[in-house]
Amino acid sequence: MKPLSFLVPATLSFLLTSCGYLAGDEKQQLEQAWLAKDQQLQQAVEQIRTQGLEAVANGAEAGTVASCVATTLVADPVGRLISVEGALVESAKVAQLLADLQQVMEQDVSLEQMAGLLQRGADAAVYAKTLIEQQGVEQALQTLKQMAVASQQFAQQDLGAHLQQLLASCPTKPAE
Repeated sequence: MKPLSFLVPATLSFLLTSCGYLAGDEKQQLEQAWLAKDQQLQQAVEQIRTQGLEAVANGAEAGTVASCVATTLVADPVGRLISVEGALVESAKVAQLLADLQQVMEQDVSLEQMAGLLQRGADAAVYAKTLIEQQGVEQALQTLKQMAVASQQFAQQDLGAHLQQLLASCPTKPAE
Protein backbone atom coordinates (compact mmCIF):
# COMPACT_ATOMS: atom_id res chain seq x y z
CA MET A 1 0.00 0.00 0.00
CA LYS A 2 1.25 3.51 -0.76
CA PRO A 3 2.75 5.20 2.30
CA LEU A 4 0.67 8.37 2.03
CA SER A 5 -2.62 6.62 1.28
CA PHE A 6 -3.80 6.94 4.86
CA LEU A 7 -2.74 10.56 5.12
CA VAL A 8 -4.49 11.74 1.97
CA PRO A 9 -8.10 11.75 3.29
CA ALA A 10 -7.15 13.48 6.53
CA THR A 11 -4.92 16.02 4.80
CA LEU A 12 -7.49 16.74 2.10
CA SER A 13 -10.20 17.16 4.68
CA PHE A 14 -8.08 19.59 6.70
CA LEU A 15 -6.96 21.59 3.67
CA LEU A 16 -10.40 21.73 2.10
CA THR A 17 -11.95 22.88 5.36
CA SER A 18 -9.29 25.50 6.00
CA CYS A 19 -9.59 26.80 2.43
CA GLY A 20 -13.33 27.14 2.80
CA TYR A 21 -14.28 24.34 0.41
CA LEU A 22 -16.22 22.36 2.99
CA ALA A 23 -17.48 25.05 5.34
CA GLY A 24 -20.76 26.69 4.29
CA ASP A 25 -20.55 25.24 0.83
CA GLU A 26 -22.88 26.76 -1.74
CA LYS A 27 -23.74 23.31 -3.09
CA GLN A 28 -24.89 22.21 0.34
CA GLN A 29 -27.12 25.26 0.60
CA LEU A 30 -28.59 24.66 -2.86
CA GLU A 31 -29.17 21.03 -2.00
CA GLN A 32 -30.92 21.93 1.26
CA ALA A 33 -33.20 24.30 -0.65
CA TRP A 34 -34.04 21.55 -3.15
CA LEU A 35 -34.68 18.99 -0.40
CA ALA A 36 -36.79 21.47 1.59
CA LYS A 37 -39.44 21.15 -1.13
CA ASP A 38 -40.18 17.57 -0.03
CA GLN A 39 -39.77 16.75 3.64
CA GLN A 40 -40.07 12.98 3.10
CA LEU A 41 -37.20 12.95 0.60
CA GLN A 42 -35.19 15.22 2.90
CA GLN A 43 -35.67 12.84 5.82
CA ALA A 44 -34.77 9.84 3.67
CA VAL A 45 -31.54 11.47 2.46
CA GLU A 46 -30.60 12.56 5.99
CA GLN A 47 -31.27 9.04 7.26
CA ILE A 48 -29.04 7.57 4.54
CA ARG A 49 -26.25 10.01 5.37
CA THR A 50 -26.34 9.26 9.09
CA GLN A 51 -27.01 5.51 9.03
CA GLY A 52 -25.50 4.49 5.71
CA LEU A 53 -27.14 3.51 2.43
CA GLU A 54 -27.10 -0.25 2.94
CA ALA A 55 -28.40 0.05 6.52
CA VAL A 56 -31.39 2.09 5.40
CA ALA A 57 -32.03 -0.17 2.40
CA ASN A 58 -32.06 -3.21 4.68
CA GLY A 59 -33.84 -1.66 7.64
CA ALA A 60 -36.43 0.78 6.30
CA GLU A 61 -40.03 -0.29 6.46
CA ALA A 62 -41.26 -1.59 3.10
CA GLY A 63 -43.38 0.90 1.22
CA THR A 64 -41.86 3.97 2.84
CA VAL A 65 -40.14 6.77 0.98
CA ALA A 66 -36.88 5.95 2.77
CA SER A 67 -37.09 2.35 1.59
CA CYS A 68 -37.78 3.40 -1.99
CA VAL A 69 -35.01 5.98 -2.02
CA ALA A 70 -32.45 3.63 -0.46
CA THR A 71 -33.23 0.63 -2.69
CA THR A 72 -33.26 2.86 -5.79
CA LEU A 73 -29.87 4.31 -4.88
CA VAL A 74 -28.38 0.91 -4.01
CA ALA A 75 -29.38 -0.36 -7.46
CA ASP A 76 -27.80 2.62 -9.23
CA PRO A 77 -24.08 2.56 -10.11
CA VAL A 78 -23.39 5.99 -8.62
CA GLY A 79 -26.13 5.96 -5.99
CA ARG A 80 -23.70 5.68 -3.09
CA LEU A 81 -22.38 9.16 -3.91
CA ILE A 82 -25.58 10.50 -2.31
CA SER A 83 -23.70 10.30 0.99
CA VAL A 84 -21.76 13.45 0.05
CA GLU A 85 -23.55 16.66 0.98
CA GLY A 86 -24.19 18.68 -2.15
CA ALA A 87 -24.31 15.66 -4.47
CA LEU A 88 -27.94 16.37 -5.41
CA VAL A 89 -26.91 19.63 -7.08
CA GLU A 90 -23.50 18.48 -8.38
CA SER A 91 -23.12 19.86 -11.91
CA ALA A 92 -20.10 17.74 -12.84
CA LYS A 93 -20.67 15.20 -15.58
CA VAL A 94 -20.67 11.69 -14.14
CA ALA A 95 -17.84 10.47 -16.38
CA GLN A 96 -15.59 13.44 -15.59
CA LEU A 97 -16.30 13.30 -11.87
CA LEU A 98 -15.49 9.58 -11.76
CA ALA A 99 -12.27 10.18 -13.74
CA ASP A 100 -11.24 12.99 -11.37
CA LEU A 101 -12.16 10.84 -8.39
CA GLN A 102 -10.07 7.95 -9.65
CA GLN A 103 -7.13 10.27 -10.24
CA VAL A 104 -7.39 11.66 -6.71
CA MET A 105 -7.60 8.21 -5.15
CA GLU A 106 -4.79 6.61 -7.15
CA GLN A 107 -2.23 9.37 -6.75
CA ASP A 108 0.60 9.09 -4.32
CA VAL A 109 0.09 12.71 -3.36
CA SER A 110 2.99 14.79 -2.10
CA LEU A 111 2.56 18.06 -0.25
CA GLU A 112 3.83 19.95 -3.30
CA GLN A 113 1.09 18.42 -5.43
CA MET A 114 -1.62 19.17 -2.85
CA ALA A 115 -2.22 22.78 -4.00
CA GLY A 116 -2.70 21.71 -7.62
CA LEU A 117 -4.90 18.85 -6.53
CA LEU A 118 -7.10 21.23 -4.56
CA GLN A 119 -7.41 23.52 -7.56
CA ARG A 120 -8.38 20.71 -9.96
CA GLY A 121 -10.15 18.22 -7.80
CA ALA A 122 -11.73 19.77 -4.74
CA ASP A 123 -15.10 18.22 -5.51
CA ALA A 124 -13.57 14.89 -6.39
CA ALA A 125 -11.59 14.99 -3.16
CA VAL A 126 -14.78 15.31 -1.13
CA TYR A 127 -16.28 12.26 -2.87
CA ALA A 128 -13.02 10.35 -2.49
CA LYS A 129 -12.83 11.17 1.22
CA THR A 130 -16.38 9.92 1.75
CA LEU A 131 -15.83 6.67 -0.15
CA ILE A 132 -12.54 6.02 1.64
CA GLU A 133 -14.12 6.66 5.04
CA GLN A 134 -16.95 4.25 4.25
CA GLN A 135 -14.99 1.49 2.53
CA GLY A 136 -11.26 1.92 2.92
CA VAL A 137 -8.89 2.83 0.09
CA GLU A 138 -8.72 -0.44 -1.82
CA GLN A 139 -12.46 -1.18 -1.67
CA ALA A 140 -13.26 2.44 -2.62
CA LEU A 141 -11.07 2.12 -5.73
CA GLN A 142 -12.84 -1.12 -6.64
CA THR A 143 -16.23 0.55 -6.14
CA LEU A 144 -15.12 3.48 -8.28
CA LYS A 145 -14.10 1.19 -11.14
CA GLN A 146 -17.47 -0.58 -10.95
CA MET A 147 -19.25 2.78 -11.00
CA ALA A 148 -17.32 3.90 -14.07
CA VAL A 149 -18.21 0.76 -16.04
CA ALA A 150 -21.85 0.63 -14.95
CA SER A 151 -22.61 4.32 -15.51
CA GLN A 152 -21.78 4.51 -19.22
CA GLN A 153 -25.42 5.06 -20.25
CA PHE A 154 -25.67 8.33 -18.31
CA ALA A 155 -21.99 9.30 -18.22
CA GLN A 156 -22.60 12.71 -19.80
CA GLN A 157 -25.46 13.58 -17.44
CA ASP A 158 -24.86 15.79 -14.40
CA LEU A 159 -24.54 13.78 -11.21
CA GLY A 160 -27.06 16.00 -9.43
CA ALA A 161 -29.64 15.73 -12.21
CA HIS A 162 -29.21 11.96 -12.25
CA LEU A 163 -29.64 11.63 -8.47
CA GLN A 164 -32.63 13.99 -8.49
CA GLN A 165 -34.24 11.88 -11.20
CA LEU A 166 -33.74 8.77 -9.07
CA LEU A 167 -35.30 10.43 -6.02
CA ALA A 168 -38.22 11.72 -8.07
CA SER A 169 -39.10 8.13 -8.96
CA CYS A 170 -40.10 7.53 -5.31
CA PRO A 171 -43.66 8.71 -4.70
CA THR A 172 -44.17 10.96 -1.70
CA LYS A 173 -47.36 12.01 0.02
CA PRO A 174 -48.21 15.71 0.17
CA ALA A 175 -47.45 17.34 3.51
CA GLU A 176 -50.51 17.63 5.69
